[in-house]
Amino acid sequence: MRRILILSATHLLTLGLGFGLGVYFLPILTAPDDPPLAQVQAAMREAPHHTRFRRDLKGSDAVHWAEGEVSVSPRQVAFDGRMGPGPDYKVYLVRDFVDNKADFLRIKAQAQRIGEVKTFNRFLVDVPGNVDVDDYTTVVVWCERFSQFISAGQYR
Repeated sequence: MRRILILSATHLLTLGLGFGLGVYFLPILTAPDDPPLAQVQAAMREAPHHTRFRRDLKGSDAVHWAEGEVSVSPRQVAFDGRMGPGPDYKVYLVRDFVDNKADFLRIKAQAQRIGEVKTFNRFLVDVPGNVDVDDYTTVVVWCERFSQFISAGQYR
C-alpha cells in the first residue's frame, strides 16, 4: 500500500512538473521570429514618446518581467529588450501609471487593449486607428491567460 502511495505521489509530481514546464516552454518553442531590429529601431526613432520597461517593478517577479526600451507613436508601440516568455501577452494603454497586478485589475475596464505580443526580445504592435495614444500615459504588458502583470512604462 505504501509503495502505491509513493508511486502515485511521484507520478503526480512528475505530471505537474511536466505541465508547468510545458506552459513555460511552449510559447518559446512556438514563438515567431522577432521583427527585424532595423524595423523596430526605425519605429522607435519616429515615435514621439519613449519609456523603459524595468525588471524591478513591484508587480514583476523572476518569471513575469520585461526590461528594455519602449516607444509609442500614433501608429505603433515598439519594444527592444527582453521579456520573460509566457503565453497570451497583451499590450494595453492606460491613463495612470500602474506597476502591479492589483492596480492594473482596478483600472483594466478603462484600459485600451491594442494588440498581442508573441515574441520576447522585440515587438511591434500596431495601434488601432481609433486610438489616440495621447489620451493615455502608460503602456502595460499583461498576461491575459494567467492574469499576471509583466511590466509597464510611463511615456507621458
